[in-house]
Amino acid sequence: MLKSLAAVTAAGLASIIMLAAPVAAELPQAYQALLAEAADRQDDDARFLETADMVAVLVEGGRAAVHADILAHLPHRASAVAGWPLPAVTDAAPAGPASPPAEHAEHRSLGGAPIALGGAPEGSGGWLAGSIRMMRPDSWAGHVRAGIQLERGNSELTDFTFAVELDREFEQGWRIDSQFEYFLSESATHTTRDNWLVELRTTRELDSGIGYYGGGSYERDLIGIYERSAFVTAGGIWHALDGPKLDWVLRGGAGQRFREDRLNGETLTDWVAEAGSSLHYQISETARFSSETTAFLGGGSRVDQRFSLTNRLFGNWAVQTGLRIEHEFETRAGYEPTDTRLDISLLYAFD
Repeated sequence: MLKSLAAVTAAGLASIIMLAAPVAAELPQAYQALLAEAADRQDDDARFLETADMVAVLVEGGRAAVHADILAHLPHRASAVAGWPLPAVTDAAPAGPASPPAEHAEHRSLGGAPIALGGAPEGSGGWLAGSIRMMRPDSWAGHVRAGIQLERGNSELTDFTFAVELDREFEQGWRIDSQFEYFLSESATHTTRDNWLVELRTTRELDSGIGYYGGGSYERDLIGIYERSAFVTAGGIWHALDGPKLDWVLRGGAGQRFREDRLNGETLTDWVAEAGSSLHYQISETARFSSETTAFLGGGSRVDQRFSLTNRLFGNWAVQTGLRIEHEFETRAGYEPTDTRLDISLLYAFD
């Protein structure tokens, strides 16, 4: 009986001391609920530790703040984070022997301001925190646009267009640029155009501005010289200019170009050298000019130039005027070597 009473008294004193100790501000309710759910469902301490470490990446105060919350609300799972530093105490504490450094203290500077998710230390949070960082809302940038396109050359058409562009920057200089465009034109009786274009390029830029890339595209064109065409290339890049207003990247490489003749269905595959340029100029706070040039030299030589002027209206909405010029160096009876397309689109950007 006396032993039971002593145990209860000791537990009560421990709770009072723990509650009385000043700790960091409480975690947001959503993160408290996430920890509580993990504590109930994850019997394995290692899995619960991954969840706790993920929350530590996302909240102010890091591991110290999460440790304090677990001690206050989930004391039965405190053993899972026993190796973490205790919450910071602002009151003066009696002098005593220095406590040994935490086993995993190298992961993060604790108790400071929130860190950028992309800058979280390697290995922090395990697979779960890594997945959260990959899916964070601010990890993708790009735009969605819709409008009309006036085409002159092999055809004189007015198309309805839709396009989505997605770009993403990763750690260590990696970047993905992708684009999907769709063109539809209809007459009173039938569809005269139903074309689309998909492009993807992955680059890695080193600190010197030199880097490398790989990518390709696939295009279907029901009225051009080739009904289907694709290319895959890889090579090097040079970030020639990187300023607040002017950004210019040059690239050069080699790859293969595939084409399918629209009339006889013959397919051609040739090795090509690629030269390209991507230039962006911020004219003003609301206006931006962009230029993208791609040239293939070899079998199936071609030059593709795109110019666009984007004018912001309000918020994330803008109007974009674009001009695309394609020139095929292969001459073919009945076909113009140059196609010119003018786009006028309403654009919604996100980043």
